[in-house]
Amino acid sequence: MNHSNPEKQALTPDEILSKMEQYCAYQERSPMEVQKRLATLGANETDATQILEVLKTDGFFDETRFAFAFARGKFRNNHWGKIRIRHELRLRNIHPEIGRAALEALDDEGYETTIIQLLEKKLEQYKKDQNRFQKAAAAVIRSGYESDLVFNYLNQLKQKFNRSES
Repeated sequence: MNHSNPEKQALTPDEILSKMEQYCAYQERSPMEVQKRLATLGANETDATQILEVLKTDGFFDETRFAFAFARGKFRNNHWGKIRIRHELRLRNIHPEIGRAALEALDDEGYETTIIQLLEKKLEQYKKDQNRFQKAAAAVIRSGYESDLVFNYLNQLKQKFNRSES
């Protein structure tokens, strides 16, 4: 049974603003997400422009804050590499300079440690496979890590493996 009412009242600009404040307060949002949400709430172009300006002025969303939070979160929680994060930021129309700054803010030491941990996990996963080193490298590169870094750390791990196996 469809409960939607075809004669549902359109939201007033104040109601849209209130909903948008809740939407933005829940988690960091990119400007593109905010604009899409305004459209789904039925805001006309004039109202949408005014509401966007109010939200931005009141600090409900900020492109730079979003980019830094997004990069940090995707790296920490999803173990994405910089290539994947950069790509995802581009898809969200984040200015390249802001994206670059967000990626540079990631902890280099933590980044290296994560690559090594991911490689070790994949090597363990593929330990019975004769192509385990290639498969581990491919998996980590697919996660968005730079191939030169992956192969550098993989070579270090190979030497460690070879010493422990001999």
